[in-house]
Amino acid sequence: MFMGDLILKYFSDLPTQNDFVERNDFSPPAELDKILDLEKVLGIKLPNDYIDFLLITNGYSGKLGQSNVHFIGIEKIEEYTLAYGGEFFPWIVFIGTDGGNEMYVIDKRNEKLQFGLLPYIGEDKDFMLLGDTFEEFIKHLYSNDFWGEIKTAPNTA
Repeated sequence: MFMGDLILKYFSDLPTQNDFVERNDFSPPAELDKILDLEKVLGIKLPNDYIDFLLITNGYSGKLGQSNVHFIGIEKIEEYTLAYGGEFFPWIVFIGTDGGNEMYVIDKRNEKLQFGLLPYIGEDKDFMLLGDTFEEFIKHLYSNDFWGEIKTAPNTA
């Protein structure tokens, strides 16, 4: 699926049952050279579909189905990864949050990067795998279908 289609499907501005319309906030696109610089700093190759997302919107705050989401821009990824992962979770790349208890992270413990949730206050075993691709990850956030069956990544640390 083309990333633009994915954004139209999952990140659309829809009126809620409240008297107001919750607006989604899309940031301007990231520059490819800045993404490449970030990859060098992180020492990884970011997944292609996540790069495509950043090239459309370098950050997003709003609704994704029933989930409140905040994806940070590439300018903050290194800083937030060090702040929230540095000492206790050196295997994560911080890409966003639900605005509450959960971080949105990329797990870089294996050669194949994976997307998931990790509590701000938790342990490695609390990582909840939500997809091998960014698309799978956002589909789970959109449908909010991940609380019944918790999938954890194998402990490779």
